[in-house]
Amino acid sequence: MDHARQIEILGDKLVGSFLQTIDILSALLGAEERYYAGSHCRFVAEKAEETARIMGLSESDIFEIRTAALLHDIGKIGFPDIVLAKFPAEMQPDEFRFYTGHCELGREILRRHHSLATVAELVYQHHERFDGSGFPRHLRGGDIHIGAMIIGVVNVYHNAMYRRSKDRYQLADTGSSVASVNTLVDETRTRYSQVMHHFARKSGVLYRPDVVDAFTSLVETDRRRLGEKIIKRLTVNQLKPGMTLIENYYTSYGLLVAARDETLSDKMIASLVRFAEIGEIPQKVLVAD
Repeated sequence: MDHARQIEILGDKLVGSFLQTIDILSALLGAEERYYAGSHCRFVAEKAEETARIMGLSESDIFEIRTAALLHDIGKIGFPDIVLAKFPAEMQPDEFRFYTGHCELGREILRRHHSLATVAELVYQHHERFDGSGFPRHLRGGDIHIGAMIIGVVNVYHNAMYRRSKDRYQLADTGSSVASVNTLVDETRTRYSQVMHHFARKSGVLYRPDVVDAFTSLVETDRRRLGEKIIKRLTVNQLKPGMTLIENYYTSYGLLVAARDETLSDKMIASLVRFAEIGEIPQKVLVAD
């Protein structure tokens, strides 16, 4: 084997190891998402990537933004339920101070890997706000990395749409099926209107206007397309990329394999097939197509 080929193989192994590290960290983080109806980190990663692409950012920037979005709450690992169960506005002052530490803790965890330096900074900044009212450093405007601003907007959206309070935690994920796409859209209509009104009012104040515009375009298109789809129950071998999941699918030990409202990818379909083959999830799943 020539020297150039050996270097190429070594490079492929290093890239593979790096991506596996990200997968392990995201799986660890996913275990802490007890107060969300679905996967918070995967949703934020998917929509942050799509928003960055709409904005015309480079592929290297998009990769870093997606990775940071996937890991943006890694600093919360090990947080007590008394903090995780509350929205920030519900926290006592000492609880809120503890909560704000997750940005710095996340940066410190990620910066230990030299290839995650930019990702660590995005995680550190994702609660900064355009007018300087965010945390932890009260950065303003152009001092905030555009990737952090994108993650911040998507994070606010998903929290508003799918975050569950402690009182509602036991009521969610009953396994009941959604009768139609219209039912699915209607269930979230009020929350959707409220959060989009919030973005419209706070664009240029809390959030960078071009980020709000790109994300608004994205989610409005998503909801319009969802309304045009038909709900089907298909075997996992019939699934195709681009379909939208209508239910959450968990293993018997509580691992969230795929989440409601997620868009299926080849990787996710392979995971669903694998878990269905060993009987951990049903052979048929509910999707909109």
